[in-house]
Order: sequence, then C-alpha cells, then structure tokens
Amino acid sequence: MFITALTLVAAICAGASAQLTGRVGPTTPLSQKTKVCNVLNYGGSVGSNDIGPAIGSAFTNCVLKNSGSVLYVPPGNYNMQTWQTLNGGNNWAFQMDGVITRTGTAGGHMILVNNANNFEMFSSTSAGAFQGHGYQIRNTGPRILRIVNGINFSLHDLIFVDSPAFHVIIDHGSNGEIYNLAIRGANLGGSDGIDIWGSNHWVHDVEVTNRDECVTVKNPSNNLLIERIWCNQSGGSAIGSLSNGINIHDIIYRNIYTNGGNQAFMIKSNGGDGTLRNVLFQNFISRGTAYGLDVNQYWETAASGNGVQLTNITFQNWDGIVVDGVQRPPIQFICATGVPCTGMNLQNVNMWSSTGKAVNKCQAAYGTGGSCLKSGSGGGYAQVTLNVGQPSGYSTPQSMPGDLAAGFSPTAAIPIPSIPTSFYPGLPQISPLARNK
Repeated sequence: MFITALTLVAAICAGASAQLTGRVGPTTPLSQKTKVCNVLNYGGSVGSNDIGPAIGSAFTNCVLKNSGSVLYVPPGNYNMQTWQTLNGGNNWAFQMDGVITRTGTAGGHMILVNNANNFEMFSSTSAGAFQGHGYQIRNTGPRILRIVNGINFSLHDLIFVDSPAFHVIIDHGSNGEIYNLAIRGANLGGSDGIDIWGSNHWVHDVEVTNRDECVTVKNPSNNLLIERIWCNQSGGSAIGSLSNGINIHDIIYRNIYTNGGNQAFMIKSNGGDGTLRNVLFQNFISRGTAYGLDVNQYWETAASGNGVQLTNITFQNWDGIVVDGVQRPPIQFICATGVPCTGMNLQNVNMWSSTGKAVNKCQAAYGTGGSCLKSGSGGGYAQVTLNVGQPSGYSTPQSMPGDLAAGFSPTAAIPIPSIPTSFYPGLPQISPLARNK
C-alpha cells in the first residue's frame, strides 16, 4: 500500500516523534501479476499429505521463471510435512487461500521467504490459514513464517494458529506492510505473535492471542509505525529484549488495545549497550493486565555492558487498569543505574489498579509528567516507590466485542478464527479485508 501525504500529515499532527520514511508494500499492483503458478499443476492435490514439495516446485519452476507471477494454493485442506525455503524472486505473490496444517516435526520454518523484492503474501478470501497444532510438539517444532530481507512487500489477510514456536518473524528488510492478520497461540511462553525488525515497516490491524510477545520490535530497527493492534489475552507488546549493539530509533506505537496478559507495554533489557531513542507510545487502552507501563532494564539474563541508553521516549494518552497495583506497579521505570533513562515523558497517562491501591516504582529514571520520575538528568539512583491514588483523569477502560476471558490451553487444539474488522475501540480497520474489496 502507498503511504499518502495525508497519512503522513496526520501522523505529524498527532505529535509523532517518529515517521515512516516513504512508501511501503509492493511496487507493482497485484492486477499486473498475471501468471498463475497453481500448486495443483506442480504435484499438489487438495487433501495432500504433504503440499510442501508442490509449493517448492511451483516456486522454482514457475515463479522464478516468470516475473509477475502468483504462487497459488487454492481453497481446500492440505497437510505439510516438509518445509520450504523460497529464495529470491522479484515481482511475485503468494496467494494462500487454502488451509495448511503442519504434520512434519522438524524445527526451522514451515515457510521461509528470503530476499524477495516487490512481493505480496495474502489470502484473497481472508480465510487462508496455517494451522500449526503446536500442542502436539510444543517447543520442538517449527516457526510458521519468516520473511528475511524482504524489500517492498506486504503480508496480509492471513490467519496463523498454534505455531509450535513463534508465528510470524519479519527479519530485517525495508518498506514492508503487515496488516489484517489474526494470530492464535497457546497460553504459554515462546508463542510470539509478530517479532519485527528492519527499516520503514508499517504494521496495523492485527489481533494476537498467546502468552508471550504480541507485536514486538527487535534490534536493529528504525522508522516503524505500529498501530491498531489488539492483544487479546496476549503477553502484550514490547521492545526487546535489548542486549549489545542496540540501534533502535524513530518508532511509533499508537492505538494499542490490550485485554489481559502480562503488560500494556514493556521495554526490557539487562546490561548491554547502544541506544533506544525517539519513541512515541500513543493512545493505549489496557484491561486486566499484570503490569501496566513497564520499563525494566534488569530483565532476565544480563548481557555485557552497563546498559542500553533509553532517551526521548513519550507515553501519551494511556488508560489502563492492572490486576494488583501493589504486587505489580501500574507504572514502573526500573532503569540501569550505570546508564540512567533520560527524557521519559508522561502525557495524560492514567493507570490504575483493580484493588484500589497502587505503588509506582522508579530507578535511575528522569523525565516529566509526574509519577516517581525525577526531573532533569543525573546519575543513577536506587529504587524509590510512590504510593498513588486513582488518577484524576482515570476512567474505566473501554472494551472490545470479542474480548476473550482467557487464553488457549497449550495441550489442546486451537480453532481457526476469522479476522476481525476492528482492532481498537471505536476505530475501523485501515484497509478492508481482501474478501470485502
């Protein structure tokens, strides 16, 4: 999709401190990709015990030989035992209208797309799906999809269910658009929804259910726009974990809705070095999370180094309620004492506790907007706590039709859902589902 001037102006007017640098998505419209490479013509069949070789053959013998082609998996049910690496290719698409169920047990990735340019992966019916049945081989099987070094690409209108490991990984690359996805994982760690890093990517209109990352930015990243995300009984979104050589800057998360799970948002690291800077977290709603706004630079195993520098980070327009605000703070900035956080800016952040009691925590954290942040800048200081009352601007957070009461069992099959048409209270999706175009 092309980012219009109107979209860019709207983001600037919203107080954005980061920005996409230009267009995202394929440079050639799908209507000009006219050569169909149907897997049924390359050894595949509906009901196949292993559709993997047919996908690989259609790619090698048709897609790579015909610019402007579409690798097509028609509607129907297929099993997959052997994973496929689709390496290279310019000006092509992967139309995944069937339902592919994992039956192989190897690690790696069911689908690995390498170095694709002007590429689109989608379902025209908005019902194409990968069923990972991770409950059968928990933490020993594959991730579902990884796109490595993609340039000018899109991933949309697909459903990813119960991957044995992570669901979707966007690994480096630039100018990607990821949207209109539904991801259903199990209620346990290692079930990441979307992990993304690279340059000039736009992620929007995504629902994730799991108990780990919702939509999380990794290193290195710059100029990412992530919006209208529904973490529906998910671990919650994050940046990190951050370790050595960190270079993440100019990131926007906005219109993020979290129902249940671990946190409204978390920045996590321990030791390490480098910089996370120029980030805007705007318009967050959260209900029933364990933590709220959570910056923790003593998270899990320490890397070498005194800490990652966090600077110029703004949290704007937050309404949320945690389960127990004494046990887990609605707001905490636990920053590295060797490299204090600077420029942490709270603007209209109203986080509260279901128990009616809350304690915020700060350590080596400087900024504006209250809580227990210290003004200005300076050296590291020991953790301080602040007993807080209900914020004057607090109101009961809005909910979404379709909010789940709990996550999914890691020991039973997870059903394939439909893709929603709204991902944040009161806002429609940005692009209609493919089936509705």
